[in-house]
Amino acid sequence: MEFKEKFIGFIDVLGFKGMVEAAEAGQENTLNQVLQILSEYGSARARDRFAKYGPMTCPESGRLQRDLDFRATSVSDSLIISSEISQAGVINLIQICWAAVLSFLQKGVMCRGYITRGVIFHTETQFVGTGYQKAYENESKVAAFKRNADERGTPFVEVDRAVCEYVERSTNACVKELFSRFAKGDGDVVALFPFQRLAHSFIIGDFHGQKFDPEQEKLSNENVRRLLNDMKQRVNALVDLSNPSAIRKAEHYVKALDAQLMVCDSTDEFLRQFTRPSASRR
Repeated sequence: MEFKEKFIGFIDVLGFKGMVEAAEAGQENTLNQVLQILSEYGSARARDRFAKYGPMTCPESGRLQRDLDFRATSVSDSLIISSEISQAGVINLIQICWAAVLSFLQKGVMCRGYITRGVIFHTETQFVGTGYQKAYENESKVAAFKRNADERGTPFVEVDRAVCEYVERSTNACVKELFSRFAKGDGDVVALFPFQRLAHSFIIGDFHGQKFDPEQEKLSNENVRRLLNDMKQRVNALVDLSNPSAIRKAEHYVKALDAQLMVCDSTDEFLRQFTRPSASRR
């Protein structure tokens, strides 16, 4: 048994007990989809990809070994992920945790977790160590984007200050840039935040031979709007209305999705202004 210092991510699916109870009662729900996501991210396949291709995110950043000593394990409603202490190790672990959170979000499923740095013994089937214990214990205490001083257990994956400081000291611009895209701070702590990527972007002018088409961009923006509204409906549909804590957690997601819907509205207004005839042409 070899203990190593590694970056460690722990992600827990919220509302899993209710999904299991509904499935046992023969009710159609998202349990199968959640299990598929857990299986996808909590298997040896990611490690095998690293072993074959090396780091896929910021591939030029520093690493100790080709597969980043990457391990991923799925247990019931949780994911445990670890990687070596290196620039490539930290950003690839964060990217995979972020992608898992986004996959759950697209199904309307909330999750919570903690990413830290510590000692762990981790294989595909076993994990033990004070680093894992720290991630596990802090998961229930996450306070990212809290709306009052006493709120705890908000539905986000918090990033330990030690991990943030490691990224801040990184000499690789890609690592810093992508971390800023995957995570967001609230003034006190930092957490993974997939919502900010749920927006339509475009370039005005010619790009690789393709001309800017405002009408097409409007259609693309409308597709994003439908996606966001669909996510809101999925989140609300899975909330246990008899559980005030679950309602408060869902409000966090709905608020973040509403903020992205406002971005869609701003994009529409910009496109309307862009296509409006100028005074000189009247």
